[in-house]
Amino acid sequence: MSLLFLDNEHKLRNKTKKEILAEKILEMIFTGLLRDGDELPSERELSNTFGVSRETVRGSLGLISEFGLLNISHGAKTTINRTTDLLEKCQELNPSLSDLQINNHDIDTVFETRKIIERAIVRKATLNIDEFGLKSMASLLEQQQKLFDQPVHFQLSDKQFHRLIAECVPNELLNKYAQELYAFGLQFRRVVLSVDGSIEKSYKEHVRIYQALENRDPDRAEEMMVNHLNSVYDTTLEVMRGKNGF
Repeated sequence: MSLLFLDNEHKLRNKTKKEILAEKILEMIFTGLLRDGDELPSERELSNTFGVSRETVRGSLGLISEFGLLNISHGAKTTINRTTDLLEKCQELNPSLSDLQINNHDIDTVFETRKIIERAIVRKATLNIDEFGLKSMASLLEQQQKLFDQPVHFQLSDKQFHRLIAECVPNELLNKYAQELYAFGLQFRRVVLSVDGSIEKSYKEHVRIYQALENRDPDRAEEMMVNHLNSVYDTTLEVMRGKNGF
């Protein structure tokens, strides 16, 4: 079996929605956002998170499961099967699906860079976002409000929140860097989001960013994004220090 939608030949044509979603989920597996044994949200929940039909979700999961990266069982939750052998086989098809080098940098360097990039993105997004984009973001936030006790699902939704903002800015290189920077320290973010109140705090920060976008206020949007990233930095650093015995 092979993940044909990953090879170079298929990059030359327009990809289907299910292939695009499959790549997003694969990226989450390779960056460690989704770990071995993690339960995926239901088809309906994934449909709401990514703004696609349940048929598209089902098709994308089917593509990934053909390579053994998912355990799909009727009547049970779909779980991640993230083994070294399977990851290496995927990398043979597409070398870009490798462990990101971003974790080789220190947290201060990463977050300084992330703030520069994401504050620029959110400022441009206030000028470019349309009603459909605002509606998609509002729907995502409505869903996030129900995820205060679901760190895995919230982290998927959190990534999609930042992606929706980035998609308002037609700059592929800028958005690529933003996505790579997001992947820093995800193993620590999982610990942070497991602490009572942390998801609700992050959700409220998202709401403030959304409100600034809705009001077309680039200064406020930038301020709220920087506040959010500072919060992510502080809580991630605290966990990293605890793990390393500092």
